[in-house]
Amino acid sequence: MPPDMLKTMMSDPELVSMLRSPKMQDVMKLLMTDGQEALEEAMKTDQETYECVQKVNQIMGRMNQG
Repeated sequence: MPPDMLKTMMSDPELVSMLRSPKMQDVMKLLMTDGQEALEEAMKTDQETYECVQKVNQIMGRMNQG
């Protein structure tokens, strides 16, 4: 990840809050240890995981547009 993107991410309080949440920490651990397929499966079976990932994706999408 480029340093400027990381700086932009860390300046977004909503995103920082999401990334610090225990649920999002679990999601990130799952992604890093078991991969994308495990994350996608978790998103199918756990509404909170799905909502967390969707929210982060929305925030990241806004960053890429602006």
